[in-house]
Amino acid sequence: MYDVTQIERQLYILSLLSESRVGYSIDEIKKNLDAVGIDVSKKTIERDIDFLSTGNFFVTEEKRSKKTYYMANKFGLENITFSPSELISLHFIKELLKSYSTLDIGNTAIHLVDRIIAQLPQLDKAYLENLKEIFKVNETFISSEKNINQETIDIVKKAIGLNKSLFIKYYSFNNDEVTERKFDPYIIEIYDGCYHLIGYCHLRNSIRDLRVSRIIEAQLSDESFERPKNFYQNYKKGRFGKLSGEEKIKLLLKFKGKAARYVKEYESKKADYLVEERDGSLIFEKNTTMTPEILKWVLSFGSDVLVLEPESLREQVVQEARKIMERYGEVVEDK
Repeated sequence: MYDVTQIERQLYILSLLSESRVGYSIDEIKKNLDAVGIDVSKKTIERDIDFLSTGNFFVTEEKRSKKTYYMANKFGLENITFSPSELISLHFIKELLKSYSTLDIGNTAIHLVDRIIAQLPQLDKAYLENLKEIFKVNETFISSEKNINQETIDIVKKAIGLNKSLFIKYYSFNNDEVTERKFDPYIIEIYDGCYHLIGYCHLRNSIRDLRVSRIIEAQLSDESFERPKNFYQNYKKGRFGKLSGEEKIKLLLKFKGKAARYVKEYESKKADYLVEERDGSLIFEKNTTMTPEILKWVLSFGSDVLVLEPESLREQVVQEARKIMERYGEVVEDK
């Protein structure tokens, strides 16, 4: 059950009433509140509506079939004025959202910005049109999520809101197999333009990151779970980039040449510590977990990086280098 404040509950009720043209009865409002984990009495709901009705929220009621139905006007913005810098930011937001247009949440956000722009004075609209030609935002290169099942996303969101476990069928790309598992969903993360579900997997007995589009089937269970406090903050500390592994390591690398300059300027946030040597080389240190992502990142710098720790990663790099030499040797022989 959610522990929400009176104001939060009343705002939820107001938002609910504004989404329906036919309105909601007290019984229906209670069912909706129950569904999101807000347990209050009908009397409390009636008092909330009385309070909302006395304000400036335009709550109306209508008698139908011996029942009273309540409705409210949608929240609106009128007489909006923006400064030039705010208009530039509005243009920036819309351009940035294009990268997420394949997601339902991204599409809705774009539509929301368009609605705001539609309400602007003509001069502001003309200013925004001019910005299209002189202020460009390079879209972020992200994956295109194509197989989104809205019903699955809705079930996942509901499970997170209610702290309920899920029973799912999941297709693992790496193993090329479908597994059935019980999963405690902690958070949804949008990464590289795709929905990821992060939580505790009872099949693997560890925290797992699941691509939502690979969830074949999802069912809400009656079993509750408790989300660890500060989960996401702690989870991010244990991963290198996108992925988080189970084996904790101290990653110690030495970059030289252009790689050192590149890491210092563009990749410095990945490190816990960076030390620049007198010869221009760069020592990179990070406490993280071992994942295939780290190996790919290290290999991308070629001979301009030396793995100092861990030894296991150093051996993997050597093995990959040998495979590359063998592969190119095969190409030469084929000629």
